[in-house]
Amino acid sequence: MTPPDAALLDSRWPFSITQTVALFGVLGALEVWAAVVGARDPVRFAAVAFFALACAVSFRYTLAGLSLLILFQLRVLQGTAEISAEEVAYAALFFVTVLGWFVRESRTDIGRRALRSPLGRSLGLFLGLCAASLVVTVAMEGSPLWWFRDLVRFSYFLLFFPIATTLRSRRDVAVVGACLLAVVLFQGLSTVYFYGKAVAATQALWQLRYQRVALHEVFAMAALVGAFALFLRTRSRAIAAFGVALGIICIVSLAASLTRGYWVAAALAAALAYFIARGRPSRAAAFTAIVVAAIGIVAVGLFSSKVIGVVSSLLDRVSTFTAPLRVLSMRERFAETRALLEGIRRSPIVGHGLGATVSYMSPLRGHVMTRTYAHNAYLFIWFKLGIVGLATFLVFYVRGIRTTLAAIRTVRSRDAKALLAAGAALLLAFVPLSFTSPQYYGKSSALVIVLILGFAQAILLRRHVADGEGG
Repeated sequence: MTPPDAALLDSRWPFSITQTVALFGVLGALEVWAAVVGARDPVRFAAVAFFALACAVSFRYTLAGLSLLILFQLRVLQGTAEISAEEVAYAALFFVTVLGWFVRESRTDIGRRALRSPLGRSLGLFLGLCAASLVVTVAMEGSPLWWFRDLVRFSYFLLFFPIATTLRSRRDVAVVGACLLAVVLFQGLSTVYFYGKAVAATQALWQLRYQRVALHEVFAMAALVGAFALFLRTRSRAIAAFGVALGIICIVSLAASLTRGYWVAAALAAALAYFIARGRPSRAAAFTAIVVAAIGIVAVGLFSSKVIGVVSSLLDRVSTFTAPLRVLSMRERFAETRALLEGIRRSPIVGHGLGATVSYMSPLRGHVMTRTYAHNAYLFIWFKLGIVGLATFLVFYVRGIRTTLAAIRTVRSRDAKALLAAGAALLLAFVPLSFTSPQYYGKSSALVIVLILGFAQAILLRRHVADGEGG
């Protein structure tokens, strides 16, 4: 019998060269267009009109909805006090896509399997607690509007169900992967471009230490780990070459972002991917040597006479690991953490409800800051949903890791095993990273998490269906 994962995970690219160029051309153009729309008010009407049309399409075609949500998810939840037209349009697109899936697929066999899976049940319970926290929010005199905003953050995990049941062929996987890759490349190249402009405008080398460009580093981290895992396992020279090229862009992007936490997390995830994928030392060494040599050439070509200053700024950022308390951003995190712990002490069981704010004196800005989010994801969830909500989320997340590891044992494709190994490594690396960075509810990281879990569940669902047919 043909393996159930053969059609879904065959290493061959399912499109011709012409189709591939057309696909990435359209996706790249849409991603650039979205960035322009997000930056210029005069074309906002065009964006809203586009999403209104997309809603009608997405209700009927889940794959189209998933593609648009991946391409334009950076336009939602901008963190301002008022809700923009783009946010409303994006929220409509999101919920219409999910609703369309529930209407069409929830009663089918594969839809029921997804909903009743351990991961699906855990997610449903957690989101149910999020919705029920409205009672606590109102009781604590919180804002229902900010409750809804927080609910949208966590509701992003609902995409798990459409992803798990929509990826039924190599073309489905390729389209979703191409959309994610378009976003990764756009964000990575944007980071390098903006940092290059900062370097060119710098008059003194010491100023480079403060030219931080933070543009969704989790995309670069995820793509780097995926490229590294593919290089370790693939038998295709083309895929290996592509992995190296992608790795170069992502490493340069991560370096330019000057985000220490993601540097450590990316290194940890790469090491975990190496062990999970059972990579060979020679391949890991080859990937490292090629990428380092290429980055050296790129650095000399882009920054010419200021290479020493660039390296100095990176080393200065690394040196702060030895004395974190002298860094204002770390002192800011400690002040935020103390405020969260005080809030948890006041209501440890049920929390303060989604939308609750935390206030503290900011060492970085010199005045009191009031925020609806926090950098420590665990304390954030505990503060908002209480210890019950935190425990429920951790059960869901641990089951997600177990599901991904189970999918690795199931598949036969070497490339699929590599990608799933990278996914498992990222999920594990997010555990320590989430003490200092909001991975579990950040826009970019939530998308990465849900794509990993949905892809892993899709493999297991196909296996169960095939076993049932075989029986």
